Amino acid sequence: MKNPWNNMIPLLPLQLFMSLISVQGKLCASALCFIFYVNSLHAAWILHQVLPKLLRLSICIELMVALLPTIP
Repeated sequence: MKNPWNNMIPLLPLQLFMSLISVQGKLCASALCFIFYVNSLHAAWILHQVLPKLLRLSICIELMVALLPTIP
């Protein structure tokens, strides 16, 4: 099954972002994110790698905090 983002992503300016998160000092996960800007729309990001539910919320919060200063 084709990923519809594969056709859209090359058309957009991309910035690759790697974030490492430690959970309870034992578990680490990395999230590969694409950040892109489309005309006057707000910056949007896609979590490219689907992570277990326990990690997903922590990583989303961490990325939002990390990316907030970069959004114009």
